[in-house]
Amino acid sequence: MKKYTEQDVLDVIEKALEAPSGTINLDTVAESVEAWDSIGHLSVLTALDSFFEGKVAGISEMSEADSIPKILDAFRKHSLI
Repeated sequence: MKKYTEQDVLDVIEKALEAPSGTINLDTVAESVEAWDSIGHLSVLTALDSFFEGKVAGISEMSEADSIPKILDAFRKHSLI
C-alpha cells in the first residue's frame, strides 16, 4: 500500500475547495476558509474518499473533522498517512 503524506492531503483539500496553492496548511480550520462551508465540506470528503480509494467513507469522525489537524489525526488513527 502506498504511503501518503500530509502534503498529499493538503493538496487534495485545496483542489476540492478550489483554493489557491498554499492556502491550506497544517493549522487551517474550516471557518478560516470561505469555501469550506457545508457544501465545501462535502467536496472535501468526496475528494478525500476518492483519493484514498473509498477508505474515508467508513471513518465516522470525518463528518466532524472541520480542521486540518482533525483530518490528519483521523487519517493517522486509521493508518492512511
